[in-house]
Amino acid sequence: MKKENWLNRWLHWQLYKYLKVSSIKFYKNIDINSLGVDKTSDVIVSLTSFPARIDLVYLSIRSILNQTKKPQKIVLWLAEEQFPLGEESLPNSLLELKPLGLEIEFCIDIKAHKKYYFAFQKYPENLIVTVDDDVIYPTIFLSTLLKSHEEYPNSVIANRVRFMETEGNTFKPYRQWEINRLYNGKPSKKIFSTEVGGVLYKPSFFSNSIFDIEGMKKTGCVGDDIWLKAGQIVNNIPVVFTNYYFKQFIEIPESQKESLFSNNVFENDNDRQIKEVFEYFGITNKSFE
Repeated sequence: MKKENWLNRWLHWQLYKYLKVSSIKFYKNIDINSLGVDKTSDVIVSLTSFPARIDLVYLSIRSILNQTKKPQKIVLWLAEEQFPLGEESLPNSLLELKPLGLEIEFCIDIKAHKKYYFAFQKYPENLIVTVDDDVIYPTIFLSTLLKSHEEYPNSVIANRVRFMETEGNTFKPYRQWEINRLYNGKPSKKIFSTEVGGVLYKPSFFSNSIFDIEGMKKTGCVGDDIWLKAGQIVNNIPVVFTNYYFKQFIEIPESQKESLFSNNVFENDNDRQIKEVFEYFGITNKSFE
């Protein structure tokens, strides 16, 4: 590795560590009366969480309530099985955000799919932006998505992506798909959106096949981004990369103790899921042309 490349990586890492500490401190201490939503907006931000993160998710939500371009509301979907006492079992740090634009909905447990599944059906005429529950979002993450949406209203818009790469007639393993390379901004069906940076959807993009819970079970699909990609392909919907994700979004400390990421990526389960889900939907390489 060249010396300048090593130095750039080291400086990047130092900046990330500084931003991580300062961002967490900022959102822990922010005056919540400065946060809010815009009732005239047509954007619904949707996310899910689970017991191991429920004491930390308020930090993500505070950052979304602090956007330069505000959503109409934020909806947090929680599994009834995991929170049988409903709101009585939730921390005050979360409940105090309800008057500011947070809604909490309890639903059946369909894992990460809760993030989009119910929001698409309840708010079919809105724009739905899905986010993760373990990230501090920059104040312009939402406005960045909306700017690209204005230019490409018939595409899914994402701040973080992978570029689906092929070898012969098959896809290379997921871990070999390049992440966030600078791109010309044009829509492509070979761009794979990932949730970390936020993804903007129109529910009307998708046919009812996206709500096939039995199909999720049959294919063992726990990756909502994989299932949604299949829905995009069968409905001929491309993805646009905003080119915004030039550095890591800030992960909330302690939020990674339990995660789908290690199983899906490092144990290569994403490759199995992609194969089985694409076969289930009848997706082939020609589907991406």
